[in-house]
Amino acid sequence: MARCKQVAAPAPANAAEAILMIGEFVAIERDKALARLAAEAAIDRVKAQRDSDLRELEARAAPLFAGLKAWWEAGGKDELAKGKRSAEIVGAKIGIRLTPPAVKLKRGVKLGDVIIWLSGLRWARAKDFLRTKIELDKQAVIKAVQADAEIAEKFAAFLTIEQTDEFFIDTGLDEDAVRKEAAASVQAN
Repeated sequence: MARCKQVAAPAPANAAEAILMIGEFVAIERDKALARLAAEAAIDRVKAQRDSDLRELEARAAPLFAGLKAWWEAGGKDELAKGKRSAEIVGAKIGIRLTPPAVKLKRGVKLGDVIIWLSGLRWARAKDFLRTKIELDKQAVIKAVQADAEIAEKFAAFLTIEQTDEFFIDTGLDEDAVRKEAAASVQAN
């Protein structure tokens, strides 16, 4: 199978060509920013319409739910469920169900207090109810390895700190200014 070669990138032959290419690059970056902002604005409009529609539907459903709940508790369950916790009506299940179990702290008790209490117990099972998440603090490792050769030597068998040069072009585009420009062009159209 033949290998596909990447298309050769056009390289400027002199500073004048580089200036033209940078200008074209900046224009493309500006167009990308405008396209992204326009898409985000369209998505925001769609989400706002969705949220409005959902609020309206929820407002219509809430009194129906409350009325059916009152009817169920007032005797609907006796009429339809016949000793069960729920019944099926018009393809919907209606009734009473248990929520999933949850830990609820007593009034005035804080979660931290329970953790401290369990940590201080001389009970072998206390650790079964505590969870500890241990993870590597990468920023602390970078800082320490770069600052102290002795620490760097200790970590040398396990990891290295990498930092590479990378080419960049900072177009200097201010996204807020581009956003205002995009809004102005939308209003003009």
